Amino acid sequence: MEEVKQKAINSQIYGSGTWKILMAESGLNMFMMRIICFILNICTLFLAVPWTTTMYYNAWAQNVQIDGKNLKFTGKATGFFGVWLKTLLLSAFTLGIYYLVIGRKNVSRWVDSNLQWNI
Repeated sequence: MEEVKQKAINSQIYGSGTWKILMAESGLNMFMMRIICFILNICTLFLAVPWTTTMYYNAWAQNVQIDGKNLKFTGKATGFFGVWLKTLLLSAFTLGIYYLVIGRKNVSRWVDSNLQWNI
């Protein structure tokens, strides 16, 4: 009886346990998305990075599933452009030190701030 109560409490705290976060990046669709984004970035001399980044994270968020709920990515390329440009310029000015210390986290913070539960 105690074990059943503990499982019920754990399911309320931790959810159902069906999480698909890291696997959201796998599969043929996401592989093709990465190839397409890379080709677009090369063809535009990396000026399309904000648009390809939002394109990629939109596709990624559709594949993420946490406790049976899906995520929605609400970020726009224009919003990411400022983050990308600031990181690029400060990294160039500091010879890459800014990117190693702070810049990598800028993108992660921006992505995290633009994720919502898909209702």
